Amino acid sequence: MKKVAVFFGGKSSEREISILTGLFVLSLLDREKYEPIPLYMHLDGGIYSTDNSVDLNDFKDVDVERFDKVVFVEKELYKLVKKGKKQTLLKPCGTIDVALNCCHGGLGEGGGVSALAQLNEIPFASPCLTGSGAFMDKAFTKIVLRGLNIPHLDFVRVEEKDFVRRGKFLIKNVGKRLGYPVVVKPAKQGSSIGITLAKTEEELENALLLAFELDDKAVIEKYLDGKLDVNCAVYTLNGEIVVSEPEIASSDDGVYSFSDKYLKDGRQLRGKRGRGGNLGKILTQRIKAYTKTVYKKCDLFGVVRMDYLVKDDEVYLSEVNTVPGSLAYYLFCERLVDAKAFFTDLIEEGLRKAEEKEKLLPQTGILKDVKFTRNK
Repeated sequence: MKKVAVFFGGKSSEREISILTGLFVLSLLDREKYEPIPLYMHLDGGIYSTDNSVDLNDFKDVDVERFDKVVFVEKELYKLVKKGKKQTLLKPCGTIDVALNCCHGGLGEGGGVSALAQLNEIPFASPCLTGSGAFMDKAFTKIVLRGLNIPHLDFVRVEEKDFVRRGKFLIKNVGKRLGYPVVVKPAKQGSSIGITLAKTEEELENALLLAFELDDKAVIEKYLDGKLDVNCAVYTLNGEIVVSEPEIASSDDGVYSFSDKYLKDGRQLRGKRGRGGNLGKILTQRIKAYTKTVYKKCDLFGVVRMDYLVKDDEVYLSEVNTVPGSLAYYLFCERLVDAKAFFTDLIEEGLRKAEEKEKLLPQTGILKDVKFTRNK
């Protein structure tokens, strides 16, 4: 039986949402095929084994003293067991066969978990380090999209250090370049964390102050009145790229916020939803084509959700989420019961990719011909 490590939590403002995603995935893994290994990442940066706990109550007010801290030695997982006051023993927990990343935001989504798996040669069913890091930064995402000729909204990037020195000038510049209203986003937070709609210079200043409480860099975009928020997801199955039908999300205040995504009706990633048929055939095809292009050209893997803004006949790619909430099963599965098979596909694809990957040259051999001489 394959051991599947599921990472969740993390040092992030989205830690609680990550817990929901992680526990949801753990509850639906096929126990006849896999042995789930829940690995909770706490705010202290430590990784803890939760002994197969998938009870949400255990994580509402987490006491990590209840759990065992773990470390990796290559693919082997070990618990750190204290013996007395000074001695710590390594207790083997077995070989991890494949890992899945359910960490939202922070280093967990931004490449940290990917790097951990890569360093320890653990097959990984989620995007790699490069893609995770690139798309965690909204400003860098715009640069990537520009290079791929994917339509996106014009933007202004503002760093906190520049705002402190010449904030009034920057605010005036935003008004001249973009006009009002604008949307302000922390550059390296989740797709809905700290997003604010600003209609005046005063509101823009306050929105930037809020953004800088969460990040040292902010992205400002022109707000599209009357636009639609559209989600489209993509993953790999048997080596082929599979793109979901686009789905229309809803918003009450014009900005698709944290509450829209996670707090509507007490359900995660719910709200009013509609399938791509409402968009028309041409717009649907364009969104799916852009999604596939970004996924393929950026060498992404696992399941990724892309968020679009649509107005009239124009489509703009807004964000690329390499660890989507609930891992975006709802964009591929009509029924919750089908999510188990979907997550099985993700795990199996991670294993398949690892088997096909060729060993790269581990070293150049250049050192054997290098000679050093010491100066006396």
